[in-house]
Amino acid sequence: MKPPFYFCLFILCTLSSCTYYCGPNLLVRHFKVSPPTIPAVYDYGTSFSSDVDYDIHDPIIEHYATMPIPDGRVAGQTDAIRRVMAKLVQKREVPEVNAFLMTLKQWDDHGTTSALHPSGDYDFTEITFCSLLYLFGDRPELLYPQTREHILQYLITNSGAKTSLRMPGFKWLMRETENHILMGEVSRYLKNQWIHEHGDTSIAYDNHKNGIEAWMLNHLDEKFRGGFYEFNSDPYSGYSMQAILTLFSFTHADTVRHAANKLLNEVMYEYSLSSINESRYTAFRRQFHRSGELPFDGDPVSSIVRVLVSRKTGEKFNVRAKQHGLITLLLHYRLNDTLTGLLTGTRKNYFALLGHGRMGAPEIYNGGNGYVLSAGGMQRGFTSQLGVRPEMLLLNDHVGNRDSCFYLCAKGNMHHWNNTGVYKNFACTGQPVHIPPQYKPVMEEEGWQLYHDPSGVLSIFTYSAKGVGLLFVSDDHRQKDEQALEGLLTSNAKMNLKKQFIIPGLGLVSYDLHSPKNKWMIRSFNGQKVDRKIDKWQRMNITR
Repeated sequence: MKPPFYFCLFILCTLSSCTYYCGPNLLVRHFKVSPPTIPAVYDYGTSFSSDVDYDIHDPIIEHYATMPIPDGRVAGQTDAIRRVMAKLVQKREVPEVNAFLMTLKQWDDHGTTSALHPSGDYDFTEITFCSLLYLFGDRPELLYPQTREHILQYLITNSGAKTSLRMPGFKWLMRETENHILMGEVSRYLKNQWIHEHGDTSIAYDNHKNGIEAWMLNHLDEKFRGGFYEFNSDPYSGYSMQAILTLFSFTHADTVRHAANKLLNEVMYEYSLSSINESRYTAFRRQFHRSGELPFDGDPVSSIVRVLVSRKTGEKFNVRAKQHGLITLLLHYRLNDTLTGLLTGTRKNYFALLGHGRMGAPEIYNGGNGYVLSAGGMQRGFTSQLGVRPEMLLLNDHVGNRDSCFYLCAKGNMHHWNNTGVYKNFACTGQPVHIPPQYKPVMEEEGWQLYHDPSGVLSIFTYSAKGVGLLFVSDDHRQKDEQALEGLLTSNAKMNLKKQFIIPGLGLVSYDLHSPKNKWMIRSFNGQKVDRKIDKWQRMNITR
């Protein structure tokens, strides 16, 4: 029995996330397009290549190509279509692949699966069929013509001039989730394009005349200006990325390709701020039960980045999310030289504040040569869908687990956390600092401990006492360890460390370890108040 209409309406009105689900995408409301910090980031440059510049026996391709073709009855529950793609790349079992595809019909509905719509999620497979069509549709020796037509008629089923932006089962009440909108509408766009270019010139399939292209350009611009609602999400960000990678690779409209390219470059740029060694561990939205996961490899965008960096540098990485790794490998997006340098090169010091709008959680990053210090965000209520992480110090030590890092977090469980106490080279919280077991202090005095990173480039100072934990990172080697620690102790001798700290070489930072969950924990720097109202932060504010 379906819940009554007014009960559903009441539940929706209580959602702190209703600005996204129950109306237009208001994330872009107060975000203005500003000049990029590094203009070359958005260069089209070498970002597109349809050349087969990968090894067809790459381990990711081998992983899928060597799997058996599954029984068609369980195709929707497996990596069946990725297996098919990998086999065609290697020209393996071609007759069997085509015979298998001919047995398939759409096995589920589009859209999010829910109590009111128990059969959904077909979009995940449909977007992959689009790549199969465009990669092999003009190669009849691999994808037979009758198989291609079967895919078009029965397996890519979104088409025509009307977008589908509402969640099935909720009628007009609720907006569809971000990744489903992207996968479904990119599939519609690409099927329309194929049909239009292969003979049917009716307006229903002409993306330029029927409004689908204009809608797509506006949607991509919204993502560029306002960011992703499901930011840094596992698994949803990977599927949003797959949709944009697919659109970028196969659209024949230069305006759409450039818009997708700009958005992809933006994602890569933000990733470079938050990561080191193609790993990160940061705040996110949706499935907040994943906050407690320890490994870094759960992030699907990390798997995408590792494939892209490997293609440019030749270095091999572990790719845990192989479904996204395969798509990235076969499609046509490439990192430009500027992005490759930001992801792999020596870092200059930067401090980045990234806003996510009303009832969101900010991303805060401070990085330099050999480290990234990241805030963990804040929980804004159960229905905000925000997942909070500790304030993390990621070093150039290639660990892959949270507990192998220095980190700080607020008291209690994740639902009570405000982990935004990050500033330049500095982090604070109301609990002791977690010290990874492989690190031993070089010096200890008056609650302070000094550590060195494995390279010996960085000095890491921590302070842990009742009700306070502080961390400071320095690459200044003008003083010996004893002098550096003594200077820190002397300059902060009269400070109430639960409220203030003098950052050596920078100045006095003030903070509130008990900040409410709508304010940045940092209060002022050198006597100047900072903007703590995170709901109104601009999309990206980066200083160096």
